[in-house]
Amino acid sequence: MRRSPAMSLVVLPLLLAAACGGSEATGQKKSAAPLADAPRATTPAPREVTVVLDGRKRRISTTSATVQEALSQAGITLGEHDLVTPPRTAPLTDVIKVVRLLSAPRTKVVKLPPQTVRRKDAKLPPFTEKEVRKGRPGVKILQVAWVRRGGKKVQTVLSQKIKSRPVARIVAVGPQGASVGSVANLNWNGLAKCESGNNPRAVNPAGYYGLYQFSLPSWQSVGGSGKPSEASPAEQTYRAQMLYKKVNGRWQGQWPHCGKFLFS
Repeated sequence: MRRSPAMSLVVLPLLLAAACGGSEATGQKKSAAPLADAPRATTPAPREVTVVLDGRKRRISTTSATVQEALSQAGITLGEHDLVTPPRTAPLTDVIKVVRLLSAPRTKVVKLPPQTVRRKDAKLPPFTEKEVRKGRPGVKILQVAWVRRGGKKVQTVLSQKIKSRPVARIVAVGPQGASVGSVANLNWNGLAKCESGNNPRAVNPAGYYGLYQFSLPSWQSVGGSGKPSEASPAEQTYRAQMLYKKVNGRWQGQWPHCGKFLFS
């Protein structure tokens, strides 16, 4: 069927309106989609932190994220060598420790002396000792630095670690009490009173020592070591009795003035 020119003029605007969007054809515009909310900057809530500065505690309130920022916010200026725990760049923690240092920390190696352990050994002669095991010192590593305390510059230990523990020295010790047969029944107290006034530490400038005024050669001849005046009274008496037996009772050569008291 043949269309009339008038119908064509009506259809053409409708087709154009459909192609461009029906609402616009009627003079109405599409509303734009709503924009999402933009992120807003938020301020962290203040946090309570304890700062220990050279042993003195101080509470601060801070919104900082790192240790360094918190100290700066609190007005604490750090020196070049100051020791900070946790480290300055670490995230903020509940406790910050600061030690003011006047120098950079340095490492110091210290030897730890071994103990001596003495063990009784009945097989050894009385008042003698025998080294069973040598001791070995241990090692301790120190971190030290100079600080100011009480207005004075002093060295302090920042940290220490045991690198190796000492190994004890072991010494076997013979009996600490003994007598030499029947000679023990003599009056050794009387002899000591005459010779030294019963003073085991007595020293005569002429070279005689202890309760019975031993000379060093006579002391060594009966197994003594060191000085007689440094030995125990029991050992001095034991070795005096040994000396008496060694000279077959001829006490006159050993105690010419006081030997008679052995029989009183």
